[in-house]
Amino acid sequence: MTTAVIPCGGRGTRIAPLARAIPKELLPVAGKPLLQWTLEEAAAAGIERVVVVTSPTKPAIAEFLAARPPDRLTAAVVVQPEPRGLGDAITCARTAVGADHVAVMLPDNLFRATYPMRHVLDAHRRTGRPVVLLAEIDARDAATKGPTGRARCRLRGDGLYDVLAVASKRPGADRFDPGSGRSALTPIGRMAFDGSVFDLFESERRGLAPGAELDDVPVLQALARSDRLIGVRLADEFFDAGVPEGYRAALAAHGGGDVDLRPL
Repeated sequence: MTTAVIPCGGRGTRIAPLARAIPKELLPVAGKPLLQWTLEEAAAAGIERVVVVTSPTKPAIAEFLAARPPDRLTAAVVVQPEPRGLGDAITCARTAVGADHVAVMLPDNLFRATYPMRHVLDAHRRTGRPVVLLAEIDARDAATKGPTGRARCRLRGDGLYDVLAVASKRPGADRFDPGSGRSALTPIGRMAFDGSVFDLFESERRGLAPGAELDDVPVLQALARSDRLIGVRLADEFFDAGVPEGYRAALAAHGGGDVDLRPL
């Protein structure tokens, strides 16, 4: 696997109270934009090329990549004309990715001490199956995380997990719902697929109502139902910098001090 897709085309509505001046992907943590953290993680995992999916309303992202070309990576920029969901953003990169296996890395997912993408890629190589990173979110921290779906998993003998089911997101939810337990596992924004994932997304698109967004969850659900989805459990602390509470927690954990949203 040599290529990663980094979706940056969303509206960023959850973080809008803090990110009026710049795209959320360029919000700084410890002096580095979130996108820079993701590029460095991609390079450390052995990725050679990134396809950054951006928006017509976010020229600052392409300008950032042109001004600061990533080390050990080549970067291409493609435009998602309208923000129609994470799945739609991934499919916008199809032509640029070609027939390669592909990683997906969400730049608003930040980690305290590790680069987990390399573990996801290792599991993909070992099993030959789609892989997603799993985070265990405590009910006390649910308000600092976005509305991902809970996962039901089974531990395998090799230390990985079979992902048996992924819950749908609750309509209108803007934070994680851990259910009735003290914590819950959920897939987060580090994934690895073979090239057939683009056909899965297009199949899901054909069943959408007009104007509906194409999310990643239905594809993860279809892979889980067919016993094809593998999970790697995150051993590190995870910050969802796409919500104000998560971004502030990331700043505090990385010694970021006060929020500084001057243009980079």
